[in-house]
Amino acid sequence: MKQVDYTDNRGRQYRVLLPDGEAIERAPMGIPVGPPDVVDAMGLTEPLATRLHNELFARGLFTADDARRKPSELQAAILAAAKVDAQTVYKAYVETEEAVRAARESVTEVTHE
Repeated sequence: MKQVDYTDNRGRQYRVLLPDGEAIERAPMGIPVGPPDVVDAMGLTEPLATRLHNELFARGLFTADDARRKPSELQAAILAAAKVDAQTVYKAYVETEEAVRAARESVTEVTHE
């Protein structure tokens, strides 16, 4: 048996076992090594679910035992996946404040005419 990594059609990375000599294209049919789709069981939305899944993959957190033995890696995976969302929220703040500022300037110009 050999270990093979592949990415599914959602962009999620997996490691599976394939029989020696089996074509890599058969990876989706392999025996899963990990990570399992725990993010789906958590009810996370996309793209956060896929980002967290791939962070778990990158850190080799394939089993509950891996997560138990490497709590700092588990925490790092969660923070890394959420970091992008934090940047998105910050960008939304900036855009909203710019829109409010522009609206205020527009109102100020109208009242001074």
